[in-house]
Parts: sequence; structure tokens; C-alpha cells
Amino acid sequence: MEFKEVKEHSLMLYSELHGTNVDFYDLWYNHILFTWRWWLSLLLIILPWTLWFLARKKEHTHKLIFAGFFVMLISSYLDILGVAMHLWFYPVNTLPLMSEFILFDLCALPVATMLTIQFFTKVNPLVKSILFSAFASFIFQPINVWLGLYNNMVWKHYYSFPILMVIYLLANRIASRNHFANIR
Repeated sequence: MEFKEVKEHSLMLYSELHGTNVDFYDLWYNHILFTWRWWLSLLLIILPWTLWFLARKKEHTHKLIFAGFFVMLISSYLDILGVAMHLWFYPVNTLPLMSEFILFDLCALPVATMLTIQFFTKVNPLVKSILFSAFASFIFQPINVWLGLYNNMVWKHYYSFPILMVIYLLANRIASRNHFANIR
């Protein structure tokens, strides 16, 4: 296929995507915005960061933010990939045209990771990763399915368990690096 044909085909696909986005915005505006699930999702975006801000130890802010940002990047990429591959979807979006990965990947997971790293310093990181992953996979995800904030298409909750373990262990490693001792 020549580049001109690739460009034309891309334009056609982007036009279809635009039409789908217009439909999603209409659905969001007329049927999601200001419903109890929308308010709940907004609360679940604001509450974790408020709790973290109040509970964080200021001297550990830098290392926790680095770890949390790592979790945001990895989990957002994997979430976008999962939605694109039709493994799961989010029927309620807090913002129009945004998958609800904001709630999970930019709020719940990074804040839970940062708080776990901060408050359970004496616990072995592998044990923390197992407990963290078990809670996120087998309690948090099913509750969100029950609330209607998250729907699995072909994904099983136990698939998330090893992925979340690895993400947590890497974030913990980032936060435990010695070069944070010199940051002020």
C-alpha cells in the first residue's frame, strides 16, 4: 500500500472515530453526567489524593511521587491497551470522552501504592505486593464491577494479580532508591 492510500485510510478511520466520540459525548452528557455513579466516580478521584495529601510524610513526598507517577504511567498504558483490545470497558466516565482509567490509574492505584510504601516500611516488599495485588484484584475490582464502574469483557480478575504485583514491586524499588535521601 502506498503512503497516499495509507493516509486516506487513516483519514477514514479517524472520521469513524470522530463519529464514535460524538456518540460517546452525547451518551455521557445525557445519561451519565450528574448520576449517582458519576458523583461516586468524582468522589473516588478526589478522596484518595486528599487522604494522601493529609497522611503523607512530607520528608518522603519526592520518592512517593516518583513511585506514584511510575504506577500512573504503567497502569494507564496497560488500561488503554486493555480497553482498545476490548478486554474491559468503563461504562461511567467522569470526564467526557475519557476512559475511566483516570479513577483507577491516576488516583486509586498510585495513591494506594504510595500509602502502602509509606506506612508498611517494615513489611517485606514481596508480602506487600501480594497483599496489595490481592486487594486490588479480588476486592477492589469486583466492587467496581458491582457498582457498575467497570466491566470485564474477557478479562478475569486473577489476570490482574501478577501484573499488579510487578507494578507494585517496581514502584517500591523506585521509592527505596538511595538517591532520594539527598532530595529536598
